[in-house]
Amino acid sequence: MKQWFFFAMVAILPATILIALLYSFFKYLYTVYEERRELKELDAIQAESTARRQQNSLENTQRLDNGCQHAFDTGIGFPPGVCPKCGLEAHRPVGACDHIWRRVEGATASSTCVRCGKVYRTEF
Repeated sequence: MKQWFFFAMVAILPATILIALLYSFFKYLYTVYEERRELKELDAIQAESTARRQQNSLENTQRLDNGCQHAFDTGIGFPPGVCPKCGLEAHRPVGACDHIWRRVEGATASSTCVRCGKVYRTEF
């Protein structure tokens, strides 16, 4: 009986260690596969983002190409980043309206959008 118990311990212990090593190895391979797949997805997202940024930059350049010598941040009564000569913002604003700002004559320095009617008032 002692011999069978000793034989079982000698046979089961290395088999258990071998199974644990195989489990760790296959888990490592799966982790490497998952990371490689995630990196491919991230590369695709980065390429898409870069292409979208270039497209937006090109559209912004075409939008600002109206013959005006832009002087952003020089007009009192205009929002930050707006050319007081043509009324366009340096970067396309978020939202549906591409504001074109015009000065409003009044007691305080303010401007309004020609397209949507939004009013901007400076606070001193």
